[in-house]
Amino acid sequence: MSKLMLGVDLGTTGLKTALVSSSGELIAEADVEYLTRYPHPNWAEQDPEDWWQALRTTVCEVMTHYDQPDPALAGISISSQAPVIVPMSTGGQPLMPGIIWADKRAEAECEVLRSAVGEERMSQITANSISSFLAAPTYVWLKRHRPNVFGQTYKFLMANSYLNFRLTGRYTMDVSQSLLQLLVDASTNDWSPEILDALDLPIEKFPKIHQCLDVIGEVNKEAADELTIPVGTPVLAGTTDTTAAMAGMGIAQNGQAFLSQGTGSNIGLCVTEPKPNRHLICIPHAFPGRWMLSAVMTSTGASMKWFVNELSARDRDFARESGLDPYTFVTAPAETSQPGSGGVVFLPYLMGEQAPIWDRNARGVFVGISASTSRGDMVRAIMEGIAFGIRQNFQVFVDDGWEVGDVRIQGGAARNSLWNQIISDVTDRTVLVPPGSFGAPIGDALIAGLATGVYPSVEAAMAVCPGPQATHVPNPAAVAIYNRLYPVYEDLYGNLSDTFQNLATFRELLSDGGVA
Repeated sequence: MSKLMLGVDLGTTGLKTALVSSSGELIAEADVEYLTRYPHPNWAEQDPEDWWQALRTTVCEVMTHYDQPDPALAGISISSQAPVIVPMSTGGQPLMPGIIWADKRAEAECEVLRSAVGEERMSQITANSISSFLAAPTYVWLKRHRPNVFGQTYKFLMANSYLNFRLTGRYTMDVSQSLLQLLVDASTNDWSPEILDALDLPIEKFPKIHQCLDVIGEVNKEAADELTIPVGTPVLAGTTDTTAAMAGMGIAQNGQAFLSQGTGSNIGLCVTEPKPNRHLICIPHAFPGRWMLSAVMTSTGASMKWFVNELSARDRDFARESGLDPYTFVTAPAETSQPGSGGVVFLPYLMGEQAPIWDRNARGVFVGISASTSRGDMVRAIMEGIAFGIRQNFQVFVDDGWEVGDVRIQGGAARNSLWNQIISDVTDRTVLVPPGSFGAPIGDALIAGLATGVYPSVEAAMAVCPGPQATHVPNPAAVAIYNRLYPVYEDLYGNLSDTFQNLATFRELLSDGGVA
């Protein structure tokens, strides 16, 4: 009988679960959304209990689609948005909401890291650069501003390791999440005493780091009863959402490029050794001997979601009432707009930006709106602005000596054929689109199969990934137009950076009760 694997991806806006056979067949999938709360400017938090309830709901749902009396689950692997900090008490309870990757409260603490460790030394040890988007500044923030929480914390967990704890009772962290802590030595994949001592962070508060393919425990009876899966099902250490998406796209070879489109976007390469670059994130792939170099854009899918929910709510509701996909319906007018969006350019910085500008105070901008600007122009400008940001980040790889060829793309936005073609035209690269369901949860399932012996090798696991269902080739006429417009996009951030800082100061005054 074919073995089954459960793959789970805990994303920024929702959790997805896939039940997959050893042949790679998707037997069932389910997803549940949850809320992100923004209690203060630049803060972003989620309730870990929401993640658990989403896991329970989706696993129970997919298991109802399997009609055999005794499901033979090879294992379960969970990936997640990263980094997400969950301080846990000695009694195994979260001490506060999880602080997610989009939270940028710890900008001032970055200066503590620069003073105590230094930019160059941090890069030498961790293969990454100091940023409030990564975890170490937030640990320092907690120690300075929430000393009671910090003092009571038994272990700090990531989002996927929180769910693993609920399944097994064990405190762990996977190696792909670990380098996003800015506390781990990339040469040893273990906590760095030098950095921890410099920041006065006790090593006892951080869990053991495991390889992504390690089985860290088994599903206990309480969790098994809630999720309707067998007691004793092996649980893997897991990985980040992006490395799981790489596995789901069949990316395991040196030099393969990818684009993972969600709330934010990850633009990256699979490589065989870490190579620090101040614009890029560098973490281990889920598969040993491979690494991921990634440029992260913060608000790509979030920009389109904002447009749909805030500027097109009536159309969105009409689409839902008519049984249509709201995003397909609202974005359809972009088809009537020509390349260049009538001279409208969009900066996709709704929640600040990571690569390549690394500015938490940057914000979204439409430039060039006129009396003749249509809704289609604005929607297309969002798509083009995100594509220009992707092009900017591919240039970072090229400038660093990497070759970027065809690009595999996955995520919710990858279902939009026009957007895929715009990305191809703007970047002047062929875009390969796998079947819609093949993303992070599928990658998680394949990782579970590899770790538990369903597949004898990485190559065997990747062999069940299907080829692309669509290919987008650059249109020379559109490429020429975008080559003329791209310098305008590039110049906008530099021209507006002082304005972004002034507006950030203004927002702080408003949040403090006024500007008088």
